[in-house]
This record gives sequence, structure tokens and C-alpha cells, in this order.
Amino acid sequence: MGSPKFGQEFDQFVNDLQKKVDQKDKQDFSAYALDLGNHPRHHGPLSPLETTVKHTWRGPCGDAITFYLQIVEDQIRNLSFESDGCITSDMAASQTAMLAIHKTLTEAKALTDGQVIAALGKFPSASFHCATLAITTLHQAIDKYSDMPRTDKLE
Repeated sequence: MGSPKFGQEFDQFVNDLQKKVDQKDKQDFSAYALDLGNHPRHHGPLSPLETTVKHTWRGPCGDAITFYLQIVEDQIRNLSFESDGCITSDMAASQTAMLAIHKTLTEAKALTDGQVIAALGKFPSASFHCATLAITTLHQAIDKYSDMPRTDKLE
């Protein structure tokens, strides 16, 4: 077993490292984006009874986002997401969901990754691809819905 002093030194090392990470995050991200990372909105699947269309897309970075959309009369009544990627993918997907909810399908298809990034505030350019991943997945989900036979649509 290690000495108690080693345990205290290790704990201090971990605390100091976490402070550095937190400081770097505050330099790179807006407080709003960090809040979305810690408390994503619209996270988790909709119930199968609410889901009109579900779509997953894995981007070139290896992260995947799944959107669940409830569409009623060509309007996104409700939506949610899941991600197997990094926290910046969660931030972007959460923001995309907030921008798209209650929009018509035409309005949601007009949303851009630039709008997602602008809404997030300060967001590192190295993570802009996460906004592209989120908005592309949303657009593909809408396309998938549009291609469904009319009898399969829950309207």
C-alpha cells in the first residue's frame, strides 16, 4: 500500500490538473456552451410512441449523433438526441435541437452549422465540425422523413 502522503500528493495533483482543464475550457468556450456540455437539453431518446423518425449519422471524426423527431403536420413538435462522441458533439447537438424544435421542416432544413456555432457563443474552431455533424444529422433525419411513404408517417 502507498503512503498517506503519496495519496495526498496525488489528490493535489489531480485537483491542480482539473483547475487547469477548467481554466482552459473557460478560455475556449462560452459559459453557455459549457452549461450545455454539463447539462445537455433534449438529451435521450423520445419514446417509440412519440418518435416519427429516428436517424443516426457518424461523421468523419468518428462521432455519431442520433436524432429522434416527432413530426406533426410538417412541424417538429418534439425532438431529442443521443451521441457517442465528445462533449462538443453533445453541445452542438443540444443547440441544434433547441434551434429546430417547433420549426417547420422547411425552417429546420434551412438551419446551418454557422447558426449553431453562433448560438453557442465562444466555441473553438477545432470543434466546428461538431456543429456540422449535428446539423447534417438533423437534415438527414428530415430527408428520411420526407422519403417515407405517407402511410408510415405519424400525422
